[in-house]
Amino acid sequence: MTDVAQAPLPFPVAEGAAIFIGVVAWDVLAAGEPELVKALLIAVIGALVWYGARGWLASNRRKRTP
Repeated sequence: MTDVAQAPLPFPVAEGAAIFIGVVAWDVLAAGEPELVKALLIAVIGALVWYGARGWLASNRRKRTP
């Protein structure tokens, strides 16, 4: 019984918001009007991928640590 409870990873809200703002800004600069639904979808998927990658990396680090 050497397993120690780990705190759960926080969801990357700041990263998702930054992706959303970046996509909206790109749409405004490129087309002159924002597509908010598209930007929201891209931001949510990006944040979920980032959360999954951080969780996967954290679990790999825990497995390697003796």
